[in-house]
This record gives sequence, C-alpha cells and structure tokens, in this order.
Amino acid sequence: MDVSVVYYGLRDLLSDETTPDPNHILRPPYKNARGIDQILQGKIAKYIGQVLGKRGSEVKHHLALPLFSAGKLRIRNGGDTFRTKQVAHRSGNTARRNCYVKVVFETCTGVITTVSYGDLEKIFVLTIPTDDFFAKLGGETIALALITPWDTAGKDATKENVYITSRKASIVTDVRSLKAVVGLVETRKRWGVIDRVLGAVAPSFAEGTGEEDESNDDTIQVV
Repeated sequence: MDVSVVYYGLRDLLSDETTPDPNHILRPPYKNARGIDQILQGKIAKYIGQVLGKRGSEVKHHLALPLFSAGKLRIRNGGDTFRTKQVAHRSGNTARRNCYVKVVFETCTGVITTVSYGDLEKIFVLTIPTDDFFAKLGGETIALALITPWDTAGKDATKENVYITSRKASIVTDVRSLKAVVGLVETRKRWGVIDRVLGAVAPSFAEGTGEEDESNDDTIQVV
C-alpha cells in the first residue's frame, strides 16, 4: 500500500498563494508511532519554530505527536526512491544504500542556500493541531525527515571532490529538501561522495529503476 502525501511545504503555507505538492509518495514498511521520543519531538519543534519564527520550546508545548513513520519515499516523474537507514541496511552493500541522500535547503523563492549530504534516519508524518499558535499551518498534515548530516565542509559533490570527515547532530527538515540518492566510494581510507550531474549518465546507486515492485514488502497497516 502506498500513501500519497498531498501536502503543502511549511514555508509555502505562510505565503498567500499555495499549491499542494503531490509528488512525494510514502512507501512501506509503515510503523505506527509508539510513545514519546522526547529528542525527536524537540528536533521537530525546533524546525517548525524556525519556519514560524517562534522558539522551539513554545512549539513543543503545542505540538502533537507523529502519526506514523514510513520506510521509503519516492519522488514521482523519474525521481529517486529513498530508504530510511534501517530499511536500507537490508541491502548489505555499504556503498549502494539508498539512505545516503543529498539535501538542498532553499528559500521560499527557490534560491539555494545550502547543499548537504547525510544519512536518512526516519520519515514521519504528523498533523499540526488546529490552533491559532500555528497560524496557517494549523490543521495541515506534513511529512518530515530526520537526517544525520555529514561534515563535508559545505562542498557540492557535483563540482568538486567531497569527502566525509565526520557526522553532525541529526536535524529535522521537510521531505522536499531531499533531492537525490548519492553513493559513497572508499579511496585512500576515506569515503568520497558520488553525486550525479544533470545531463550526465548517473551512477546506478539506486536499487532498481522506474516503478518499483513492492509486492514483497512487509506492509504494516496504518490505523
């Protein structure tokens, strides 16, 4: 079972003209949220607080818990299929896991501010409470991602050699910041990032192409 998440980007919701984004499709396995993960809840509150211009501690007080998590995310129209770290580990091949991702942070006008790479830890969905505190976000269902960024000195692997020096503290961001699956190659005892260049032949780091056959997935029904 696929879940088509038609939702607004958080920053778009704060503008006067908004259009839903139907291009991000959640894929199984799904898992119902159980209990309160205080650390994750704090990171969610911090991100939404940045979008709203409010303190994370204020947001956390009003915020609801995530509804469920998804193991995969697919971008329509030829986009990549992303797997969370837990699901991707089933492949066994360190260099070819679809949890290695390119994350691009943009302004509401589409200006790129930061290009980053990291591990996709979780994909989860939550509904913002209908509350004046959240302004236009109130009542909306959003999909977010938990990412562990790599320290790559802010470099873009499509333009120069980029190596992982360490991993940073995990962050939460909108799933629309996920742009592509990337690969890793070990060279001289370092891991280099392989990012495809538009217009060139892309390395086959994604497991399979086109529409995936999910018939063998262990689906957890969302209730």
